[in-house]
Amino acid sequence: MELILKYTPQLLSYLLFLIMLGMGMTLTVLDFKRVASYPKAIFIGLSNQIIILPIIGAILVSVLPMEPVFAMGLMLVAASPGGATSNLISHLSKGDTALSISMTAISSIITVFSIPLIINYSLKWIMAAEGVEIQLPLWNTVLNIFKLTALPVLLGLLINHRFPVFAEKSKPAIAWGSGIIILMALALMVNKLNEIGNVWHFIKAAFWGVLLLNVLTLLVGFFSAKMLKLNTPQAISIAIESGMQNNVLGMAIATSATLLNSPLMAAPAGVYGIVMCATGGALIYFFRKLVSTEIPTT
Repeated sequence: MELILKYTPQLLSYLLFLIMLGMGMTLTVLDFKRVASYPKAIFIGLSNQIIILPIIGAILVSVLPMEPVFAMGLMLVAASPGGATSNLISHLSKGDTALSISMTAISSIITVFSIPLIINYSLKWIMAAEGVEIQLPLWNTVLNIFKLTALPVLLGLLINHRFPVFAEKSKPAIAWGSGIIILMALALMVNKLNEIGNVWHFIKAAFWGVLLLNVLTLLVGFFSAKMLKLNTPQAISIAIESGMQNNVLGMAIATSATLLNSPLMAAPAGVYGIVMCATGGALIYFFRKLVSTEIPTT
């Protein structure tokens, strides 16, 4: 157990790499080209995810009584892109799966550059109040996040391109495997936090911020899409992409020795993963009923 705790940051990075590789194996070049087919939907979804989500995170950090280290962790979640979980939940919710996959693919590339900017701004804003001066070197951070996210996605994309039959047959295993890997990452994080202190204290400290971030961004995603006259399956996918982020990436960035090197900052991302699973189950039930009521009976 001591060995596992010692190497938890590295293990989280390896687990994230596997998740992103698996997601890449479900992608094709068409998923990136689909922007031309869904320009309005893609624009709304990415605007929510890259711009609105961090703003909501910043508002919550400003109004909720949170310790700075947990506030920083919440901003880290808000800066993260969607992940494999959002694609699966979108599919099970009868959303527009192709749109969901396209948004995840594109946001995973964009956030390689946006995450370092948001992290550095948040560090200066939140941690400076504690007299702590932390700043990540921009291009080193971009490179590290590229290795954690974009690189495995591109490798998975290459595998799908070169071995399409293998990739297609692997999809069920990738879907289930990603879920299992996410649970493993959460277990690692809980054990690491338990080593530092009382894990329930960390969960309680982050819970309300995480829950509000998840629920508010889901609502903003859905209603912004409906207000701009997108169909219900598209609105479902945009809601899920806006409100369900890659929490394993957040944990990996927080614990990485070459990035934030702070397990406490990973606590909100870990709690977010638990909350996301609970709200995801509720969304599948609610959205499936919503779509079925809109299908005319003959």
